[in-house]
Amino acid sequence: MPQQPESAWAPPAAYTSPTGMVFRRLAIPADMPMIHGWFQQPHARFWCLQGASVAEVQDLYAAQLACGFRDVHIGALDGEPVVLAESYDPRFDQLADHYPVQPGDVGMHICLAPARRPVSGFSRRAFQAVMDLMFDGLGARRVVVEPDQHNHKIHALNKRFGFVYRGNVPLREKVASLALCTRDHYHQALQSLQEMPA
Repeated sequence: MPQQPESAWAPPAAYTSPTGMVFRRLAIPADMPMIHGWFQQPHARFWCLQGASVAEVQDLYAAQLACGFRDVHIGALDGEPVVLAESYDPRFDQLADHYPVQPGDVGMHICLAPARRPVSGFSRRAFQAVMDLMFDGLGARRVVVEPDQHNHKIHALNKRFGFVYRGNVPLREKVASLALCTRDHYHQALQSLQEMPA
């Protein structure tokens, strides 16, 4: 794994998905209390930030944004922030030790805001918007994910949107399930989802 990125990583500062979700870069320190609260929710336990302080979350994201191969995006609907998405160049991540990285691969993490009220199909809508950000906003050829092997809810969502699983890999902080999604697989999955009820 290379030690220092050749900083060609330049994601756009803003992007609007076809479904109307507006993405902007994470703002430090303004966004820290908000996302800290998201990470304390039960659904975010696989982020391993429950119990972390606001200052610790801020230090984590300040380091990510300074490293040169990661970015962090906040997606909003009707002006309300509803999702955090991380993007990264896997060439400079530990994941590069476990699969052959190809040009145009973009790594992705996603965390939904806690729902104020149940909204049918919201997880799918938010996930689709983040995938559009990866492919259209960031120009990914493939999207790469490595969720915890026990995170069954995200596995189901990944598979619905076209990710193909490649098996488990040992990372420093977890045993991860490696999965990849091409643009073609994503669009095929969207066609199938359009035929399903929300």
